Amino acid sequence: MPTRTLALAVVSAALFAGLTTPASPAQVDPPSVDFTIGPGGHATVTKKVTTPVVPPNPDIVLLGDTTGSMMDVLENVRANANSITSQVLRAQPSARFAVAEYKHNVDGAQVFTVNQALTNNQEQVRAATQRWIDNAGGGGIPTSDFINAHYRIGTDAIAFRPDSSRIIAWFGDARSENPSLGRSLQQAITALQGKQVRVIAVPISGTDGGGLDGRGQASTITAQTGGVLMPDSSAADVANAILDGIKNLDVTVTHRVSDCAPQLTTTITPASRQVQSGQTVEFTETIGVKPGTPAGVYRCKVDFLINGTPEGLTQNITIRVPGVEVEGNYLNEGSSASVNVRLTQPPTTPITVHYETVDGTATAGADYVAAEGDLVFTAKETFKQIVVQSVEDYNYEYDETFAVRFTQEGRVVGTATVVIRDDDGDVTVDSCTANAVKLLNKKVATANPAKSTCKTDSKSVASANLEAGLVSVEVDALSAKTSKDSAKASAGSVKITALDQVVEIGLIESNVSATCGKGKTTGGSKIGSVKINGEAVKVGSGPLTIPLAVGSLKLNSTVKTATSVTQRAVSLDTALADLVVAESQVVCPKKK
Repeated sequence: MPTRTLALAVVSAALFAGLTTPASPAQVDPPSVDFTIGPGGHATVTKKVTTPVVPPNPDIVLLGDTTGSMMDVLENVRANANSITSQVLRAQPSARFAVAEYKHNVDGAQVFTVNQALTNNQEQVRAATQRWIDNAGGGGIPTSDFINAHYRIGTDAIAFRPDSSRIIAWFGDARSENPSLGRSLQQAITALQGKQVRVIAVPISGTDGGGLDGRGQASTITAQTGGVLMPDSSAADVANAILDGIKNLDVTVTHRVSDCAPQLTTTITPASRQVQSGQTVEFTETIGVKPGTPAGVYRCKVDFLINGTPEGLTQNITIRVPGVEVEGNYLNEGSSASVNVRLTQPPTTPITVHYETVDGTATAGADYVAAEGDLVFTAKETFKQIVVQSVEDYNYEYDETFAVRFTQEGRVVGTATVVIRDDDGDVTVDSCTANAVKLLNKKVATANPAKSTCKTDSKSVASANLEAGLVSVEVDALSAKTSKDSAKASAGSVKITALDQVVEIGLIESNVSATCGKGKTTGGSKIGSVKINGEAVKVGSGPLTIPLAVGSLKLNSTVKTATSVTQRAVSLDTALADLVVAESQVVCPKKK
């Protein structure tokens, strides 16, 4: 059988090694974003994804026509096999390579051969291309059986990795028999599609083979597998053409969101982009913060996939939700004051904070002017003020308060208290009294006994003896005093006898005071010593309860209400009689 011949110069490996891959690495730009956004807000960013020049994790089958006319072409590929594999490995270190050849069915068992299974060993790949040259020859004019070769690769000849990008880099100069060893062109294409194999075809020109795509078979295979049909190539350029074909495959870029805080939302459009490998595509992402999200730092990650495979193309997202800090203030009746509002971080996009006044002890309309509105912090702005106004009146009354409440999307983020100071003078104490000693209804040394408007009064008694039921009391140096805003009672010593217990207490005093216009009342007492049946009991300034046979002995007790304070230095509660020593009390008027 005649053979096809072609005299072509072989390009040396040294020349081919000068080929370079595109400079731009696969990457996401920007690789990270850091935004400050308020609850219910969002920001939009454009992401540029530069795809790898070689599809990810490739399994590449070098498939060659090794009939007689292809010798110079085979020499070129063998001489440059290391350069081909080096450049692919530089772009995709996980790449694997297989080597196979085909002839015509007249060549019997040599019609299809796998010279090397998938490997990352460059020397094994080069040695397999040498076997092409060793096996070169034969063939039929003007046909071959590449349809059978593609069918075999698409079915059982190559053990592709599960997550690989599967590529056949194929060169030849003649069309195929169809059917080819009983397999049709469509059967071969279906088999390739089933394994997701894409085919790069490099037609060899200048031979008598009639052309690889003479009847449109190569263009049909490449089109239906998502591959590429390269321009006709001479023997000197075939290695270049193979590498260019690998770098000219389309890739599909998709994305997935992972490790995303539940307080965030992300929307990325479009869902996917298809582009030639090595080129850059753009996506638009909108990052939102859900309403009601509290201040804090939240993170999210977006992975961009190439043909469904992670390539380390990850963008990290940091979203900071700023806190809202507010400051209360004071103002006099009929005046205004400012309330300061700050964001803890400058925002990336506008942030809105709603405010409204809320009654406290002050009432809107009667004591202050109600206010409500929105504060809009523009990008990088962190400080705002609102002005509140009080209402003038001429009543003597306590200081009053109202609040300014701040919310974002319905969630309270801060509350400022505003105090309206009464400027109509102090509110006088409503009443006061002081008792040195009281047993049941018997009182000794009582100042201002009628509990009328507090006035200056004093009483003193040298000593007294009182009895009621099982309790007898001996007391001396009794004193009680009141003034316009205070009361004080004291005793030098007291001896209490109840059943078989004797309680001796020395230096007893209680006092109270009030500044009613400011809503302040204070009370305190002190006791010098306590003995029970001759044994000393440790007493401090705080309240203390001591159980006795007849009841409870209470020391340093203070009783406060919204408008009064009562201080008792000593009290004894029994079933039949109550004893109080050194009791003082002041009462403020109720708010008007």
